[in-house]
Amino acid sequence: MGNMRPGWFRFFQKDGVEYPAVTLVLTLLSVAGLWSVSSYGYYVLVEAFGLESGYNDAPGLFAAYYLIWTGLAVLWFRRVLAGSLVRRKILAHAKAMVPVMAVFAIFVAVILPSLPPVSMWRAPSDPPEFMFASGWYYLPKSADILFQQVLVASLIYTAAELKLRLTTIAIGMGLMFGGFHLLLALDGFSPLYVTRFTIAATLFGLVVPYLYLRLKHGFRWAYGLHWSFYAFDAAVTHLILAVPPWAIN
Repeated sequence: MGNMRPGWFRFFQKDGVEYPAVTLVLTLLSVAGLWSVSSYGYYVLVEAFGLESGYNDAPGLFAAYYLIWTGLAVLWFRRVLAGSLVRRKILAHAKAMVPVMAVFAIFVAVILPSLPPVSMWRAPSDPPEFMFASGWYYLPKSADILFQQVLVASLIYTAAELKLRLTTIAIGMGLMFGGFHLLLALDGFSPLYVTRFTIAATLFGLVVPYLYLRLKHGFRWAYGLHWSFYAFDAAVTHLILAVPPWAIN
């Protein structure tokens, strides 16, 4: 009897710590807390400044806002992120991300404005911000994605440190990402919008542990893939819901 292990230990590797559940739960609560409070603070600022769209109306403010939250997240999870916070690695990531961010900037400054505008008649009754946003929308969005990736990396590295299997981490991340995006339905977004973002988030959750734990530059791949989805979705949305040519003056 003394050597029997709880049934849920089958989700862990053989050399895992004896009771990792408490650490894992505390990490999940920390991630949920930082994410929830940052989201609440966003809406508080939007209301306080009388803005219609925070990202579009005050891009500098909300870029700074999410950079501050990124710093707080790094500070909170500094122990599990210690291996990634070495100066050499940070500088290498920064240099490698310059051309990536340049490509994203070209999309925002050149490609996006060249796409046909979204028709107000074809758009859903409660459209997401990006449908009618300017290119400046993607400045705070880039900072927001950075904040989210710090939370994602912290959770994945904690799970890996606790010796969870890669498959277990992937399934858990897929369920959490997909489940979180289902909550978009509570904000009144259309079923099509909620469905496609939930599917995309679930697939991203399944893939992102592999990017961080098996690839040499996991952060770059994860951040690039995350950002690229928004660019792709925006481009497709502009094409599908475009103002008819005859309606453009």
